[in-house]
Amino acid sequence: MLRDKQGRLSGKRIAVLTVTALMLVFIFVQSVLPKSLSSKESSWFTEKVLNPVFRRLGLKPVTNSRVRKAAHVMEFAALSLLLALCFEGDPFKSVGTGFVAAFLDESVQIFSKRGASVTDIWIDLIGVAVGTLLGIMLWKAIDRKHSKQKKPGEAQTEPEE
Repeated sequence: MLRDKQGRLSGKRIAVLTVTALMLVFIFVQSVLPKSLSSKESSWFTEKVLNPVFRRLGLKPVTNSRVRKAAHVMEFAALSLLLALCFEGDPFKSVGTGFVAAFLDESVQIFSKRGASVTDIWIDLIGVAVGTLLGIMLWKAIDRKHSKQKKPGEAQTEPEE
């Protein structure tokens, strides 16, 4: 689906692969930040952005710890959605690669003196599951759209993206 008629990678495939690689870089850069800087960034976001919105909506403020855990879920959901598109909706490849990324993400933190957490791997895997499901649904919708665009009697080839 993501190759042209000559079998070359399409521009959309290259774009998805590039964004996926950038997401991985973002995740790993966050992992090597010193704990004090990482905590300072998330505290600023919590106090200056989220909690004012929550207060305005009449909701209780959130803690920095919850924001950090939610960030883990969202980072890995975004990564796994992209992985599902890269792997053309294959859930095993998407989940497997997401698991390896989560494991490596926590392992990197050992060397950056932040400390690894098995709990964080499980939290990352929640994001992997959510992102993979969303990615598969998006892949199927794209595939269905391309299948409907084929004319009756047209040879069944992979739809171009």
